[in-house]
Amino acid sequence: MATVCRSRGVTPAAFLALALLATGTACSSSSKAPAAGSSPTAPVSSATAGGQAATVTVTEKEYSLGLSQTQVAPGSYTFVADNAGTIAHALAISGPGVSTTQTSVISPGSKAQFTVTLQPGSYELWCPIDGHKALGMDTHIQVGAAGSTSPSGGGAAPSSSTGASSGH
Repeated sequence: MATVCRSRGVTPAAFLALALLATGTACSSSSKAPAAGSSPTAPVSSATAGGQAATVTVTEKEYSLGLSQTQVAPGSYTFVADNAGTIAHALAISGPGVSTTQTSVISPGSKAQFTVTLQPGSYELWCPIDGHKALGMDTHIQVGAAGSTSPSGGGAAPSSSTGASSGH
C-alpha cells in the first residue's frame, strides 16, 4: 500500500499561481528562446507550411555523408543524422545565420537530430569527430538556388531536439 504524504508548504494561492504560470508558458505561441540543443544564432523555427519543419536525412558512414536533398528553399529544417557506419559519428552544420550547431556523438545504428532555420546561401555539413572531415565526411547543401524544393512535406519536426548539442 502506498503512503501519501501531504505538505502544508504550498498554499492554494501559490499552487494556482504556479499552475497559471506553467500553463501560460506551455501554451505561448511566441518562442524567444532557442530550443535545447541549438545555438542562439541558429534559431529553431517551424515557419514552414503546416507549421512543421521539413526533414533532411543525412546518412553517415565511413567516410561519406549522403543527403536526401542537396538543394532546398529557405525555411526550417530538421536534419536527421543516421549513422549507418560501424564507428561513432556526429553531424555539424554551419552557414549564413547559423553558427556551428551539431549533434552529440552518434553510435553505429543510431540517429540524432537538430532543427535550424536556413537562409539563402550555402551551408557546410560535416562529421566533427577527429579526422572524419578530412577523410571525406564533408558536403554542402544549397538554400534558395534555382530548382530548390519547398520545405513542405518533408516530415514532422519533434518538439525537441534529440542528442543535439551546440557549438563544440
